[in-house]
Amino acid sequence: MKKTNAIVNNIIERLGIESQVVVKEIIIGNTKKIPAYVIYVDGEADKKLINKTILNPLMLEINEELELEESLPEYLCKRYIPSSDTKIVKNLDELAKGIRTGNTGIVVDYLENYIMVSSVGGQHRGISDPINEYSVKGTRESFVENIQTNISIITRRIQEKGLTIENFKVGKRSQTDLSLMYIKDLVNEDVLNTLKQRLNKIDVDSVSSNGVLEQFIEQNTYSIFPQVFSTERPDIVEANLMEGRIGIILSGVSQVITVPALFVEFFHGVEDYTQRFWVANFTRVLRFFSILIIVTLPSIYLTVIKYNVELIPVQFIIPISQSRVGIALTPFTEILSMEIIVELLREGGMRLPSKIAQTLSIVGGIIIGQTAVEAKIVSPPTALIVGITVVATFLIPNYDMSLAIRLLRFVMLTIANFFGIFGIAIGWFLIITHLYRLKTFGVPYFSIKHELMKDSFIRVALQKMNKRPEDIEKRNIIRQGNIGMKIRGKKNEKQR
Repeated sequence: MKKTNAIVNNIIERLGIESQVVVKEIIIGNTKKIPAYVIYVDGEADKKLINKTILNPLMLEINEELELEESLPEYLCKRYIPSSDTKIVKNLDELAKGIRTGNTGIVVDYLENYIMVSSVGGQHRGISDPINEYSVKGTRESFVENIQTNISIITRRIQEKGLTIENFKVGKRSQTDLSLMYIKDLVNEDVLNTLKQRLNKIDVDSVSSNGVLEQFIEQNTYSIFPQVFSTERPDIVEANLMEGRIGIILSGVSQVITVPALFVEFFHGVEDYTQRFWVANFTRVLRFFSILIIVTLPSIYLTVIKYNVELIPVQFIIPISQSRVGIALTPFTEILSMEIIVELLREGGMRLPSKIAQTLSIVGGIIIGQTAVEAKIVSPPTALIVGITVVATFLIPNYDMSLAIRLLRFVMLTIANFFGIFGIAIGWFLIITHLYRLKTFGVPYFSIKHELMKDSFIRVALQKMNKRPEDIEKRNIIRQGNIGMKIRGKKNEKQR
């Protein structure tokens, strides 16, 4: 018995959360009574499940005379513990890790074979509507913080036998669960191996969020553009896996990362593939046009009124000149101050409850803008330009990319202030050059290959999207037959 007590104390010490550990001493059987200990973590394990599948059968339902031998734990699992997931464990480290994640450990007196029973419980948020990626025609479910729930959501959607799941632990102290999901015959082996190497090289105490994980696995640390794609929608992850990408699911996070990410996919909306061809392309072109507005419009306005007044149409020269009478700030300071105020309102709104944030954004924007114009701090055309820019930022569907584009407009505005139109041209040249040189997991981040152009700035009809992106998947690039030819062929036969 002393040896068993030492084992139990050893397990508690390995768990390191003594105040949360529950140790219940029980007697197995009614005839020949065998002492045992049931160990679980309060809040992580389901107590009702423990009572039903462990305590009740072992304490009340055993009427036969059991022999105290090494095969007893296995016999108990097969005969008396009605759980679909039981395991015989000989290593205390493995047993302690299992208990820490919500399983229940059973230590039988004098034996060194231990029983681990699945009893994962605790309070978890249920599946709900997507908050940040709402869709009228799309699915109404989103990922949650429970990794097993997220995995099951994807496995329900993809019945492919090649769907593979690999499990990792990240964080030396946190030991956070992480799973990779991919389709074996579609995944790019080079990308997969590179990703595994980077995950294994992570040497940090804790990985608490996707944002932390992204910074450890991305290839270009100081690039302004996001190099992994994060989403809360299972249908987007499903589509990405079907293109040969890899899903990264981190425990405790309600979003899933997919890699490799391409620049254009950050501007693809949820409903691009459920809407009609012309409607989908119209909205997609608007999103890409919004990049030009966000990055370039304030800079062009500054350049025109500061360096190239002759470019302003004659009918606009007098109204713009009159609006600037009495404005104390320079055009650059005027635009910059308004842009910073907009970012302050936006950032402040994110830190407040949603109802208060909406009030702050609307009322704050109107009051500050109107007051600034009336006080001759900024001119009405400047307020208009900044307002158009703000509206354009709402068109970018991905939050990470939206942040990058918004930051670029400050850089472009500064360059335009010193170098004018020439500075804007140089700025765009540097941006495009950087995009072309950028690679994510060895895959070009920005490419204009023919097949990629079928689903990039615009998309062709679904019947013509026969191939997967070749930069991502090189082995099995055909994803559908030539549906359009088959349908037209049948029509021609009927006409004959």
